[in-house]
Amino acid sequence: MIHANELRIGNKIKVYTDIVDVTDIGDDGTIGTTAYFDGQMGCCGCTDSMADPIPLTPEILEKWDMVDEYGCSKQNFVIFHYEDGTFSVGSSLGEYSVGKQFKYLHQLQNLYFALTGEELEVKL
Repeated sequence: MIHANELRIGNKIKVYTDIVDVTDIGDDGTIGTTAYFDGQMGCCGCTDSMADPIPLTPEILEKWDMVDEYGCSKQNFVIFHYEDGTFSVGSSLGEYSVGKQFKYLHQLQNLYFALTGEELEVKL
């Protein structure tokens, strides 16, 4: 389960078995998505109990341009992967990490935007 206050428009989440984009976050905590239900786009009234985070994995990072020959990096933005399955972010300008560890894709999307001011293009 994921709470609406953890999300930004554009985040990727899982609703039932589909990976969808968040399109709206209501004041009442509902989450609008690009999911199709009963032949209609959108999940008006989707609650946080229906939405799940997508666990971040090295395989996901390999599908998009976060990986180069030096590891997981983009614009001096480095992702450290730990044995317990969590990740943290640091800088390729020095060997340090920033903030607490995280393990979900939407957390990386939010952190990347906060640090760079740009949306992270996610390819799944």
